[in-house]
Amino acid sequence: MQQDILFLIKSGDREAFNSLCRERYVSLISYARLFLTGVDRSWAEDVVQDVLFGLWQNRKRLRGAEDDLQAYLLRSVYNRCMNLLKRARRANLFGDYYEGRIASVLGDCWSPDRNPVIMSIFNSDLRDIIGEALEKLSPRCREVFTLSYLENLSNKEISERLGISLSTVENHMYLALKQLRASLAGV
Repeated sequence: MQQDILFLIKSGDREAFNSLCRERYVSLISYARLFLTGVDRSWAEDVVQDVLFGLWQNRKRLRGAEDDLQAYLLRSVYNRCMNLLKRARRANLFGDYYEGRIASVLGDCWSPDRNPVIMSIFNSDLRDIIGEALEKLSPRCREVFTLSYLENLSNKEISERLGISLSTVENHMYLALKQLRASLAGV
């Protein structure tokens, strides 16, 4: 199935790309935050958005399997974080504490290419955290969110399926996303 998504993205299917982004966005931001500890939280979002934008721009060169794509995304986030931290360090934005922190992060043990245990633990913990955050939603918000993000239904399709107005669907999505952002803010 992942091969089909890669093929669709490579051929310019924006919905397949959006689906991939929804699936990977939160985990990539959490991964970027591992390296960007102590800096503005928006830096992690900027890094991930840059990586995903670069993926879309270079979509015609995509090849391989799901593991290749996951490794590519993690490696790209890692490299962009390191470059960002190096530029910030050169600009003298960080003190000695951050220089020591950056040096420890640069070690091979944190590289996703060299340590599958770190990647596995990270993904497992993230799935648990997201699952707990979803459980905190009201049943209707969780249902609307699940239909939208996991079943890829449009708001209109959700409205028809649940027999509720479109504005009610939009309100539930707004509340679900707001609560999930708050729950996942520390991740």
